[in-house]
Amino acid sequence: MMIKKLSFLLFVVGASVFAQQKKSNSFSWDQMRYGGRLSLELSSDVTSFTIAPAAIYQFNPKIAAGATISFGYADFKNLDSHLYNYGASILGIYTPIRQIQLSAELEQVFVNQRYDRFFEDYNYNYQALFLGAGYVIGNVAIGLRYDVLYNEDKNLYASPYAPYIQVFF
Repeated sequence: MMIKKLSFLLFVVGASVFAQQKKSNSFSWDQMRYGGRLSLELSSDVTSFTIAPAAIYQFNPKIAAGATISFGYADFKNLDSHLYNYGASILGIYTPIRQIQLSAELEQVFVNQRYDRFFEDYNYNYQALFLGAGYVIGNVAIGLRYDVLYNEDKNLYASPYAPYIQVFF
């Protein structure tokens, strides 16, 4: 139920942002930006990394939206386990001033986890809603994302906080 409410809220916010845009009947490939994000999480029990190529459409200097695909790996030392994951997400970016970037990203990830000790595989889906803030230097944003849907019992990440480096050209 919570996911439906959050998805509806994201839809309403996105629709209102698009409705306020200057009317234009043409799509411009010049407004497309390509890049992606690297994430790295290190703790005493978990090491994980994710690479996520992305494409976004820059509606104006402040607002962009797009999609990502992601590939990742995590190693859980205390569980003698590792996992591979892949997924996709939709991404919205708001840049209120040139140096600050705010983002929202709804991500769906498919996970294959292997428990080495028991020679057992466990497959599951993981959904995350990240809200983030970053500092922008040129085409690079360095920041922190927070997963508001984080579930400690069914976690893919070491914590709900995920530092990131994101680049778009």
